[in-house]
Amino acid sequence: MPDRIKTVVILCSCSGIVTEKIDWAQVQDLLAHHPCKPLFRVDELACGADNLEQLTAWLRQEQPDRVVVAACSPREHEPTFRRLLADAGINPWMLQLVNIREQVAWVTDAPLQATRKAARMLSAALYRVQRHEPLAERQVPVRTEVAIVGAGPAGMQAALTLARAGRRVTLIEREPLIGGLAVRFEELFPGLECGPCLLEPLMGELLHGPESPRVTILTLSDLTGVTGSFGNWNLTVRQRPRFINPDLCIGCMLCAAVCPARRPNGWNRTGELAAVDVPFAGALPNLPHIAADACLRLNGTPCDLCLTECPVAGAMDFSDTGQELQLQAGALIIATGAVEQQSIPPSFAAATNLHTAYSFERLLAMNGPTGGELVTASATPPASVVLVHCAGSLDSSATAYCSATCCRAALKYAHLAAAKLEGAEITRLVREQSLPGVEAARQYHGDRSRVHRYERLSDLRVTGSGPDQTITLPSGESVPAELIVLLRPLAAGDGTGMAASLLELTTGEGGFVTPLHSLSAPCSSPLLGVYLAGSCRGPGDIREAFASGAAAAGLALSELVEGRDLVVDPQVAVVDAVRCAGCRTCIQLCPYQAIGWNSRERSAEVTDILCRGCGTCVAACPAGAITGRGFSRAMLRAEIEGVLA
Repeated sequence: MPDRIKTVVILCSCSGIVTEKIDWAQVQDLLAHHPCKPLFRVDELACGADNLEQLTAWLRQEQPDRVVVAACSPREHEPTFRRLLADAGINPWMLQLVNIREQVAWVTDAPLQATRKAARMLSAALYRVQRHEPLAERQVPVRTEVAIVGAGPAGMQAALTLARAGRRVTLIEREPLIGGLAVRFEELFPGLECGPCLLEPLMGELLHGPESPRVTILTLSDLTGVTGSFGNWNLTVRQRPRFINPDLCIGCMLCAAVCPARRPNGWNRTGELAAVDVPFAGALPNLPHIAADACLRLNGTPCDLCLTECPVAGAMDFSDTGQELQLQAGALIIATGAVEQQSIPPSFAAATNLHTAYSFERLLAMNGPTGGELVTASATPPASVVLVHCAGSLDSSATAYCSATCCRAALKYAHLAAAKLEGAEITRLVREQSLPGVEAARQYHGDRSRVHRYERLSDLRVTGSGPDQTITLPSGESVPAELIVLLRPLAAGDGTGMAASLLELTTGEGGFVTPLHSLSAPCSSPLLGVYLAGSCRGPGDIREAFASGAAAAGLALSELVEGRDLVVDPQVAVVDAVRCAGCRTCIQLCPYQAIGWNSRERSAEVTDILCRGCGTCVAACPAGAITGRGFSRAMLRAEIEGVLA
C-alpha cells in the first residue's frame, strides 16, 4: 500500500434501513487498525439534499485525498457522490462506492454476519481507493448535422423529424427515387391504404415543404467511406451521374417519349423502359435519369432525339460524370431496408405465370406493367391463383427465420385477387401463419380463400402449364394454380451490407445489422453515434419503419444537442504502446469498434469517444498492454487483498 493518504469513510444509515442489520459502531471498531487509518462519519441519509450540503462543507474542511462511501448501488447514486466530491473540490474519481444496502443489509439475515461482511467490503474499498488516480472528463465539440442512408419510409421519417427540430440532414439514397418499397405498393395492409398517397405528404415536405431547405437529398448515391467518430463523422459519398440537370428539368418526360433505346424495367420486374425515363409514374423526385449502358449516345451511336425534343436548353447533360462528395455529420442513421429474395425454389423452377410478392405487387398497381389488370403472361385473367406462404422461410437449409410481413401480404393479395377476378379460385398454401395485432384480425376473419397446410416446400409439385397448371400437395390433392405467388423471405439488401461493412457493424442471419440490444436498444448500434431504423435491423412493416425512423431521430437529437459539447467518460481503456506486441487481438474483439491501429506507433490505439469501458480488450490482451482506467489491475488486486486482510 502507498504511503498513508488521508482517507474518509461516509457510512450511510439509509434512514435506518441499513442499520437494521449493520452496526456502524462495530464496523468502525473492526476497521480501527486498518493501515489506511480512515476518518469515519455516519450519516442518516447521505443522498438527501440537506445532507449533501453538510457533507460538502465537511469534505471542504477535511480535504481528504480519497473518499469511500458505504451506501446503496453505484447504479443508483454513484453520480450523486461524484458530484459531491466535485463540489467539495476533490477529483470525483477518488471515490469508491460500496453497495452495503443491496449486497449486505438486504441479503444477510444475521446482524453479526452482516456487520462483519460490511467491514470486509469496506476494507477492500479502502485498499482499492489508495490505487485510484485522478481522472478528468474530456469535452469534444460536436457537429449536429445528421446523415441518413436510405430514403424509404424509415429514413424519410427520421429526416423530417430532425429537420423539424432545426437540424440539417443529408438523405443518401442509391435509387433515382425516394420512398423505398412502400411507395411502389398501391395498397398497404391492413387497411388497404394507398402507399403513394400515404407517403406523398412526407415526400412533398422533404422536397418542397418549409423544412426542405434543411434537407439535402442525394439520389443515385452510395456511402463509400466513413472515418472519425461520434460527433465528428467524415463521410465519402459517390453520386452516380443522372445526366439530367435537376435545376433545369421540368419533368415533362418528352425525352422518354421519343427515346428509341430500351432497357429492362427492374422496378416492375417485367417489361421495358426507355433509356431516359422515370422508374414508374408518380416517382419522386419527378426527374428522369439516363441509363448509361442503354443510351445510344453514351455508347457512341449518334442520337439527339431527346435533346431535340427537350423544351429546356441544358436540362439534359451528357457531360455529367457524377461526383464524389465529402460530408461531415455528428451522427449517422442507417435505414437501408430489406429486399425480397429473388431466387426461385427448385420445386417451382418449371412453373409458368410465377410471381414473387414484389412482382405481384407491381402487377396489382395502377402504375405497374398492366395498369392494375390482374392477367397472366398471355394477357388473360387467371381462373385460379395460389399464394404460397413461407416459400423458403422457416427452413433450416434455406432461411430459418420468419419474415413477419408475408402472412399479412398473403391475406391482402387474396382479398385483392378476389376483388379483381370475380369467380376465380383463390387458394393459400400455409405452412405457418403469423398475424399479430387487432387490425390483422379483420382481414383474417374476412378471408374467403381456400386454405391448405403443407410441411415442406419441397413436398409441393407443380405440374402442367398455363390454365392447366396445378400444384399437387403431399396428400395427393391437386390445386388449380394458373397463377402462382411465392411469399419469399426478406433479407438485407446490398445497401445494408455495404453500410455494415464500412462501419464494421455485426450482421446476423439474413445479413441484417445486429442492434445494441434487440429489446432495450433496437434502434442503437454498438457503434456510438450510429443508429438503426427500419428493416435494416430485420423484417418489418411500414408502421415499424415510421416508428423506428422517429426513434432513431430522437436518439440523435438527445445525444447531439446544439451548443453542448460531448462529454467523454475518462474510464476507458488505454494502450501502452511500448508493451503492445502488435497482435491486434483487441481490434478484432472490441464490440464497439473503438480500437484501431496506429501505424506510426505500431501499436493498437483506443478512440476514447467510442470506448465504453467494457474491459474486453483488457482481459484479452496477451501482453498486458491495455489498462482500464478506473479498473486497473493494481486496483483490483488491492481490492482482493483488502477482502482477505
